[in-house]
Formats: sequence, structure tokens, C-alpha cells
Amino acid sequence: MSMRVQLVIDEFNRHRRQFEHLCRSLGPEELEAVVPGSHWTVRDYIAHLCTIDGLIVPRFAAMVGQQAPLPDTPIPNPFDIDEWNEQAVLSRRGRSIDELLAEAAIHRERLLAAVGEMTDAHLDQEILYGGDRKVLNIPPSRVRFGGLLWGVAIHDPTHTRDILRALPHRAEEPWVREWLASVSDALVPQGVKEQRV
Repeated sequence: MSMRVQLVIDEFNRHRRQFEHLCRSLGPEELEAVVPGSHWTVRDYIAHLCTIDGLIVPRFAAMVGQQAPLPDTPIPNPFDIDEWNEQAVLSRRGRSIDELLAEAAIHRERLLAAVGEMTDAHLDQEILYGGDRKVLNIPPSRVRFGGLLWGVAIHDPTHTRDILRALPHRAEEPWVREWLASVSDALVPQGVKEQRV
């Protein structure tokens, strides 16, 4: 396996461990707290992070000659990532954290199996990315796939910051501060960053 690919896999794994630890530590009232500036609760953000891999893994798998099932949430046509996320989250309301994390583990195993077969050539490939959030009306841009992949790898801490807007007391925990301070988006292309607003 390429050392660069291994670095990406390590980044996926370390953030998922921390994210799962945080999720399992949250009480019922914390899970139902509404995130400021959003209509989603903390549990909804967790559901999002537990389902999004299921949307992207078929494309990643196809890149290395693997097959993966399509997500159980129907894909809208024309595609809008916000619409898909909303439906995926709504369909999982009422599920326990253990159920959500169990689903996430299945998607993540498939995603990392695909990423593990990638090469430096995959990482260096330029792809057309974006334009999937219709509300932003941003045209797609050409980005390096490895940079996009790094952005996916730091998705857990990215949305953990959203979650902590609803739970500021948790942001003061030393391990949380150190975890989030260790996250770098330096490899994420601007064309990816602007779609993550």
C-alpha cells in the first residue's frame, strides 16, 4: 500500500475513534440539543456522519474495480447533496447511537477497503468536483482527488465542531480540544472547502 494512502487511512481511523468516543459519552438531553444556526439536533449530525459514507463508497469502490451497494436512501434526480442528507437523517430518527454507529461501521469498512486499493496515481488524479449543493449555486471545479479524500477523512471533526456549538461545555474537555487542534485542512483544495460551508 502506498504510504500516502496509509496516511489517509490513519487519518480516517483516528478521527472515527474520537468521534465514536464522543457520541457514546453524550446523554439524552445532549443528543436532542438543537445546533445553533441549524434545524438539526446533535443526534441528527451524528446520523449524518454515520450515513454519508454509504453515499460515496460506491464511487470510490468503482475507482478500484470493486462493487459496493447503493445507499438505501434514494438518490434525488437532479442530485442535491443537501436533499439526500436531509432524507438520510430523517429516516434514522429514533435510532439509538449504537444502531447509528453500527451502520457507520459497515459503510466505513467498505470505504476503507476501497481506499486501501488506491495508488498514488489515484491521489494525484484531477477530478471535477462540486455543484452538488444547489443552494450555493457554485460551479464545479477541478480538484486533486487526494485533497478531496483528505477532506472526507476530516469530516468527523468538521461536524464535531458543529455539534459543539450546541454543547459548548464539551468543547472545554482537554481531549476534545487537543483532538480538534490536531486537525489540518491544509491538503483540502479550495474547491472542496467552499462546498462545505
